[in-house]
Amino acid sequence: MDGIVCGACHSYLSTDLPNCPGCGNTVILAGETKNIIDQLQPNCLIHRYEGSDMLEPAVILKEGKTNVKVATKLKDYAKPIVVSKQKVYAFNQNILSNIQALRNERTATMRRYDQLIHTHWQNLQPYKQP
Repeated sequence: MDGIVCGACHSYLSTDLPNCPGCGNTVILAGETKNIIDQLQPNCLIHRYEGSDMLEPAVILKEGKTNVKVATKLKDYAKPIVVSKQKVYAFNQNILSNIQALRNERTATMRRYDQLIHTHWQNLQPYKQP
């Protein structure tokens, strides 16, 4: 673990700090009084990039009228990503896994095709006038 998030002010901190520089709270790393966030528990899927089929797991931090502020990793708590509500979906691990598997399969297929094309290109001979 390279960092944590203060549970009070959502500042991103290194694990060796005794106090949060943002709000001054003492950092408690374990136990019932633990006051930090050290892992991401996604509650939604977001679609950030137009024209892409990539979904990302995220945590909703703040909801506005038209946009949602989300974190896809701990560092995003300090500077959340703003996404249109229309691009936020309920978290579903099965759908996410299936899409990621298909994307990986597509990448592998494209890589294979590129290698086959490259093989054919290597077999080309320079043109020589008769």
